[in-house]
Amino acid sequence: NLPASSEDMVTKYNSFLFTKEMTLRDTDPEKKSFTPLRESTKKAFKGVLAEYDIQPSKEDFQWFSKLFFENHKKYIKLFPETFKIIKQIRNNDSTHIGIISDIDNDFQKFQFKVFGISEMFDSITTSEEVQIYKPKEKIFQVALNKAGCQGKESIIIGDSYKKDIVGGKNMGMTTIWINKFSGDDADMDKADFVVKHLKEVSLILNGLIK
Repeated sequence: NLPASSEDMVTKYNSFLFTKEMTLRDTDPEKKSFTPLRESTKKAFKGVLAEYDIQPSKEDFQWFSKLFFENHKKYIKLFPETFKIIKQIRNNDSTHIGIISDIDNDFQKFQFKVFGISEMFDSITTSEEVQIYKPKEKIFQVALNKAGCQGKESIIIGDSYKKDIVGGKNMGMTTIWINKFSGDDADMDKADFVVKHLKEVSLILNGLIK
């Protein structure tokens, strides 16, 4: 028996994960060696239980893994504009639509299934596949190889300046930064386009995709 409700466990877990396990990966991803997200989540879960002097069993890990996925399915939603943007790009038959993600393969597949967007993308490139994180060049190069194009022929849309925008600029890609959390304004001139909301991307794409 665990010492708190499932809701409290998820709250404590998220706090531990994002303040301890994920901090270096997100603030200085260039210096972080690859660790699958599932391993980080396991360490975070162990860290939470350590506060209660509990060593989790295999069954505890299985229970929390199930809870983790169920909560994401219940609470994580796509922005309403997402489908509109994807369909707008898809209207151009010659455009390759790809995803570059730092999450694990199984979680990526789970998200796509939950959101119902599996058929909307031509390729998926994950850090687990390449064994490195964004913004390192290799993960972007693998994605470009799948698309059959060069960086200068590509557009990257992302909400992480350090991962998406820096990585994209290093590859010569046109960058669109969704700065929805009001990040450092000093970085804004380093992205080709800066928006606050996903819906603003549509107008930019109209001018970029011919």
